[in-house]
Amino acid sequence: MGTFFFCYTLAMLFVCVVAASICVATYAVTHRKRHLPQVGFFAAYFLELSSIFAEEWAGLNVSVVTTDNYYAVSLPVLRIAEGAAILACFWFVVLDIMDMREGRTIAISTAAFVVLSAIPLVALPYGPLRQWCFYTARQVSLAACLILAYVRYRRSPDELYRQRMHRHASIFAAVCVLVVCIFLEDTYVILLAPIPGPDSPFVGLFLSTRSFSENVMMLVVAYVVTKRNIETLSLRYNEPPESQTQGSERSKNLQGHIEDRLPAYAQAHGLSKRESEILGLAMVGKTNREIANELILAEGTIKTHLHNIMKKCGAANRDELKRDFWAS
Repeated sequence: MGTFFFCYTLAMLFVCVVAASICVATYAVTHRKRHLPQVGFFAAYFLELSSIFAEEWAGLNVSVVTTDNYYAVSLPVLRIAEGAAILACFWFVVLDIMDMREGRTIAISTAAFVVLSAIPLVALPYGPLRQWCFYTARQVSLAACLILAYVRYRRSPDELYRQRMHRHASIFAAVCVLVVCIFLEDTYVILLAPIPGPDSPFVGLFLSTRSFSENVMMLVVAYVVTKRNIETLSLRYNEPPESQTQGSERSKNLQGHIEDRLPAYAQAHGLSKRESEILGLAMVGKTNREIANELILAEGTIKTHLHNIMKKCGAANRDELKRDFWAS
């Protein structure tokens, strides 16, 4: 194993540790359970990279990479368990973004991945096709998750929901492209490319068990998750969020999205703490009277605050304010 790949693997492991640590810190501050699957994703990916790294390191000292071992699926039970954990967390994170609290869907997708991974191990003889089918089961699960999210977005009649989801369009497109890249890389490395020879810079590496495109996808996810979590920590360091009130599932989803966006939006427009509080209630859809009753203020005071909020935000009315809030 060359110095580059040694340092490269250590860097990937370091990113996983940092991203998972920031997710843990964000959960400790916000008490939002949505951050726990993020922790699980990076922790499971760390374990998988560690096992692959350990296998390659041991192989340098005890074996030579040949046709007899290059296409082997070593420790298949462990590989399937690691993949199932990574994908279950990935599904949870994506469905949470889409406001789909469907544990049954995640359980079914995870079970389907386990079955798809086990079939080639039982039904196919040793060789590149067997290994390719085994690892392609992961891309199938990733693609299914993204397709489900896209269908949910396209079928939703809620314009505000679609506007919220549109904010994730760039990361969604990037992940879709990377899933295709993972599939193409596995196809080339496993089915088309020759085994690295003694003069190759990849000698000693089981490239068929690695996926550089998948590593890039992990880095993209780590960047997006870490960036947003750091913003949350910086904005709420001195003002931890209050617990959500009980209500319908849709109301709690909407309240959660508002709480996520409100600190940054209020800071960007110079809103006071009271104005920020009133804006949050207005975004839920409460009338001036309902806001006044909840905050124990005069209705005229609420009207004055909302007038000042709209002036600071450059909105002529509530509808414009709502569109600006979700488009920010």
